[in-house]
Amino acid sequence: MEEKDYLDSPHSQLREWVLDRVDQWEDHRNTNYMSKWDEYYRLWRGIWAHDDKTRQSEKSKLISPATSQAIEATVAELEEAIFGGNRWFDLEDDILDQNKQDAEYIRNLLHEDLTKDGVKDAIAECLLNGAIYGTGIGKILVQDKMEMVAIEEPVPGTMTTNTRTQEIPYTCVKVESVSPKEFVIDPTATTIDEALGVAHIVIKPRYMITKGMKDGIYNDMPLGSYDKADFGFDEEFNESDEDDKVKIVEYWGLVPKRFLSGNSSSVEQFDYNDDELVEAVVTIANDDCVLRAAENPYMLNDRPFVAYQNDRVPSKFWGRGVAEKGYNPQKALDAELRARIDALALTTHPMMGLDATRLPRGTKFDVRPGKTILTNGDPKSVLMPLNFGSLSQSTFTEAAELERMVQMGTGAMDTANSNFSNPRNGTASGMSMLQAASIKRQKRTLMNFQDSFLIPMVNKALNRRIQFDNERYPAVDFKFKPYSSLGIMAKELETTQMVQLLSMTPQGSPAFFVILMSIFENSSLSNRTQLVAAINQMMQPNPEEQQIKQIEMQKSMLELEELKAEINKMYAEAQKLQVDAGDKTSNEALAKKQLELAEKMVKIKGIQSETARNVPEVEHLNSETVLNLAKAMNG
Repeated sequence: MEEKDYLDSPHSQLREWVLDRVDQWEDHRNTNYMSKWDEYYRLWRGIWAHDDKTRQSEKSKLISPATSQAIEATVAELEEAIFGGNRWFDLEDDILDQNKQDAEYIRNLLHEDLTKDGVKDAIAECLLNGAIYGTGIGKILVQDKMEMVAIEEPVPGTMTTNTRTQEIPYTCVKVESVSPKEFVIDPTATTIDEALGVAHIVIKPRYMITKGMKDGIYNDMPLGSYDKADFGFDEEFNESDEDDKVKIVEYWGLVPKRFLSGNSSSVEQFDYNDDELVEAVVTIANDDCVLRAAENPYMLNDRPFVAYQNDRVPSKFWGRGVAEKGYNPQKALDAELRARIDALALTTHPMMGLDATRLPRGTKFDVRPGKTILTNGDPKSVLMPLNFGSLSQSTFTEAAELERMVQMGTGAMDTANSNFSNPRNGTASGMSMLQAASIKRQKRTLMNFQDSFLIPMVNKALNRRIQFDNERYPAVDFKFKPYSSLGIMAKELETTQMVQLLSMTPQGSPAFFVILMSIFENSSLSNRTQLVAAINQMMQPNPEEQQIKQIEMQKSMLELEELKAEINKMYAEAQKLQVDAGDKTSNEALAKKQLELAEKMVKIKGIQSETARNVPEVEHLNSETVLNLAKAMNG
């Protein structure tokens, strides 16, 4: 297709409709967020820029690592909480389904495929973007790939085999992390699904687009010239590299159906009342040519993007990240440190005051050890050292307090200040309070990530597998449940509490082994599984001891039966003696019988304490026979 022919292409009106909205959304994002995101990125990387000056006379370019440390600590805690266990998601089958093995099969298969396609690394990058910019965005991609495997084939006429490689096609469903600087959305929407559309703006190598044309993914047409995309603070490229790059705008959302078909004329205007909107994907190269325009190819008509907010901002799509929460104390801390460094230069480096009229002509004055300085007259009256005094020691305390404010804003424990600035951090109760507050904030972000990002992402990945790889993935209606384990900090706090409980639990008791097993399950030891299995084996009863206990229980049962018969006999004699209670001899016999009954009851109580767990008849004996004996004795 020639350039002049493309100007009248059937998709020209669709291109204008899409780019008009994408440009408006991009302007809204750049105006409200881009400059802030650039500064958050520089704080995380430790990159100084002229716009980051806190005062005009500032010379130092020092950037405190407090915010960077808070971001890394938060991301590390979330990664440990998500991927700390063997599995990071689970499937829930239908309650009425009697066969639960199909859910286990799909879960293990999907977990293996997602791990193979590098989904963990992409999720970790999304968490990092969420901590820096406030919003983590992921894109689910479906690709046809070839996997190289080694196979053995027999050599004809011999007993040997030959090893060779073979390409096996397979469907790859992976997740790509999308930077918020490359993503635009309808600003009136708070979620991806309710927006009119979203767009992924990215720079791709020209050879990849050309290859897509040859494979039939894109329409074969001239790409036009590269137009620089505005991604804010970014690396600089030479102009000679522009021929190898292509700006791609990939739009996913609602478009007018008649524009998508290409049957409308260029003079027709869009009207919400008359035009029908359909879910579609439109790919535009260099803001000129439409490489692809088709209805949404996925069976559920869902958009291949998922996003979460690191910290929720009501009624907004863009969230609040760790860098934003610690921004103000970070700027104050940088100002404090840079002022100290600038003042340190004045107090450390020697400076001299001179009488310029009494120096030899053409003298270039500088100070260094061993130098001879020539003056016209007494050097004491010509030269005078200048001293600006010493630095104030209060700046150390002020810097520590500002670090504490960064910890307050971000909730990252690694940025907590020293024991010198706050003695509370040196006590066990003080550290427990700090850890508990930080864990609650981390858990809040974790639950938000699971509900908004992880579960929808796994659902979309499974739906893509069912649609494009139905031989391995049958149609199912499972529900996903994430495995949210504890982070490193939460594990340490919980382990400390369990160790304290273990010290107060009798050794060898059932509760002792339960707490001990929980400690091992909560640890990160490589042989954790073997230790838990050993404890389970210790908790199982010994067959020999169990057999001995059964024999002893049978003996106790026989003794109980004999005691019950003897007690019934004594009870009858006690009732007979009660009739003749007026006789003195009968009264003495009754007192003797009462003493014997008391001794028998003590013996019964001893047997009862040994066999109360295994012999239900003891309860019957206690409630009837002993009660009758008590009545006889009282009578």
